[in-house]
Amino acid sequence: MTPLVRQALVKADKIRRKFGLNMFEPINVIDISIDLGLTVRFVDINMEGMYIVQNDAAHPNVLISNQRPLPRRFYTCAHELGHHLFEHGNKFDALTDQHSNSNRFEPDEFLVDTFAGALLMPVAGISAAFAVRNWIPNDASAIQFYTICSLFGTGYQTLITHCNVNNIISNAKAQDLLKYTPRKILSDILQSDKDTSYFKIIDQHSQLKAIDLETTNFLLLPSNFTIESNHLEKYKETNLGTVYRAVKPGITRATNENNSVGYFIRIQKLNYIGLAEYRHLEDDNN
Repeated sequence: MTPLVRQALVKADKIRRKFGLNMFEPINVIDISIDLGLTVRFVDINMEGMYIVQNDAAHPNVLISNQRPLPRRFYTCAHELGHHLFEHGNKFDALTDQHSNSNRFEPDEFLVDTFAGALLMPVAGISAAFAVRNWIPNDASAIQFYTICSLFGTGYQTLITHCNVNNIISNAKAQDLLKYTPRKILSDILQSDKDTSYFKIIDQHSQLKAIDLETTNFLLLPSNFTIESNHLEKYKETNLGTVYRAVKPGITRATNENNSVGYFIRIQKLNYIGLAEYRHLEDDNN
């Protein structure tokens, strides 16, 4: 383990312990960034994100592009949080995978990318999520991998790369999984290729405090769950469960038939612009 990797892992573990989270629990990085004193804002700019320390260093800002898929925004927030925690100063992250396409090694970027992966996808947590479902990662299907990335709030390809780098799956398995895309997985579930929005799969083993979506996103829940309001509408019954579509911003709740398990579902307006803490407010036009 290199010193940079060790530094990133130690910092990620410290943040989890600060918020009372073990290595098996998903983490909402936007919420914890706000709790750590950062001003997090969604902006309509074609980039990944920015970390800005102005004259008042006590109030740093994180800007996140609303043009990226929802899980990418969470990863970007973790990346920018890393710049803050490691005191890197102002940073502008322009394009997806910019650094992986460069032959130049950038220690700061490697450090915060490693931190972001460890914070969002701790190896122990990923391994436990497969184990509790009796899935073997090297034998798991694309849909099963998508279920795990839904749990941890990361992108499908991001999870595959993370599992490959950390020797949870082989190179050959990673290449096989990457033949599938989220769009293909969704079309297989819905038996239709006309809908391409982001979606989450929640199964009977998922344990989440909150599920974050945007309007137009899909949510697949076990069939014994019901939604308490009209923020989501039933879209289709499938062999994996019931698919709902988010139709209006706000916060609602899903509970199973005996009320033993429930989730808060927080829905933000599609391509929301503004402060992150207000992203789930009801839209006055709805």
